[in-house]
Amino acid sequence: MGKLLRAAARLTLVSGALALLGTGCASLGQPAAGLPSAGSQTPEIQPEVVLCQGNEVPLQALNNPRPASGLGPEAAPALDGRNVEQFDPAAWLIAQESRDRVMLMNRLAVPQDDGHGDVRDYMYIVISTNSMASEPGKPVWAVVESSTCTPTLDLGELRAGAVTLDPSLPPAPESNRVALLITEFDCNSGQNAEGRVEIVKLLETESTVEVVLGVRPSGAQWATCQGNPATPFMVDLERQLGNRAILNAAVLPAREIAAPALPRIDR
Repeated sequence: MGKLLRAAARLTLVSGALALLGTGCASLGQPAAGLPSAGSQTPEIQPEVVLCQGNEVPLQALNNPRPASGLGPEAAPALDGRNVEQFDPAAWLIAQESRDRVMLMNRLAVPQDDGHGDVRDYMYIVISTNSMASEPGKPVWAVVESSTCTPTLDLGELRAGAVTLDPSLPPAPESNRVALLITEFDCNSGQNAEGRVEIVKLLETESTVEVVLGVRPSGAQWATCQGNPATPFMVDLERQLGNRAILNAAVLPAREIAAPALPRIDR
């Protein structure tokens, strides 16, 4: 799978996230209308579909995985497709399956962590007959996409981003505010997302503060993709933080938000 891993490193993230608990977007620092307010004990509604680099994956495929060796007769030839290197089909799960497209995922033993909030749990590969190798009337199974991802909520018109604590304003138990940094994944000509970050969900419990942040696309007709700086964003809480864990609930499962591990070098 070395070739696939190298390909994964070359691909950029196509971000997306999970439609959850109603619709509508919040004003800055406030929960979205129709979503549980802070402190609400409303039971979680599990999504039916999550996103992996923009690819829709049924949550059932992750919770009750079927191995790639179980592909049906129409899709099984994908395993012998062009640029599909030899691997153990029993170790990869079926994320999508149709007569012309197969997506397989394999959970990484060690998550891929860039040190700035972008943590990916899975490697994936998409094999399709809708490929450059195909000709009219002569479909050819071939790899059309491979990278790494983490299951992410579909936020509709918003996009998920990488989230960390703001090291210049570390969380304080006596404070009722949490300072975060969110980095937009979409191309934005090296500019931050000031004024476009919104709270989709904020849920406070006795032990956690769960937040889902989304970035509204800039609407620019074109943009360069040299990477974007992090955008400071403050989240107001109903009560003091105390010793509660701060979780990024835009990913599944929710992950504790940490400070950046390394200084960022923008290129």
